[in-house]
Amino acid sequence: MKQCAYYILVFLVFFTSACTRELCDDTCFWPQDGECDDGGPGSLNDYCAFGTDCSDCGTRTE
Repeated sequence: MKQCAYYILVFLVFFTSACTRELCDDTCFWPQDGECDDGGPGSLNDYCAFGTDCSDCGTRTE
């Protein structure tokens, strides 16, 4: 039974990590200004699309 649980856990970890996508570029109109502007967690506003102010916000996942 432990072996079955192990395979289920491995499958779930692989499946959930395969479904996430990392977003990180500086195509925002205001990149590298010291303020996160992509509307995600920790951002000051949502002037830019999510994941397009990487230098200020860091890598985002969706």
